[in-house]
Amino acid sequence: MKKTFACGHTGKGQFCHACAALAKETTLKTQARNQKRLAKQLASEGDPIDLSIANHLIAIQTEAREIIGRVNTGTHPLALRGKRLQATAGRVLSVPVGRSYRLLFDADTLRPLEFMTHERYNAVIDRRLAA
Repeated sequence: MKKTFACGHTGKGQFCHACAALAKETTLKTQARNQKRLAKQLASEGDPIDLSIANHLIAIQTEAREIIGRVNTGTHPLALRGKRLQATAGRVLSVPVGRSYRLLFDADTLRPLEFMTHERYNAVIDRRLAA
């Protein structure tokens, strides 16, 4: 005999299977979201510089991490489409990350200095040229 559950659904059994399946699916989505958030935090803890300006662009952060990793393993930034900044007398190297971001490296030590938007990068260069 069918009965009406508290949720309004009808069926035979002790509980509403439709609502139970929906609750299980919601729980799984929440767990997946929390795992993804935790993985993102763990990835950012290992960064030598702050990459948080591109938190909304995971692909850009991943590319920046890859570039930093390649430089740490011996690839020179100039081999990664980088260039020497004339405004710093060649003491800083700039490597493009996507279309709108730049990674700056110290030319002598190849240590990453800063990750910035291309707009901010242009402003920094213009300021250095004016000085």
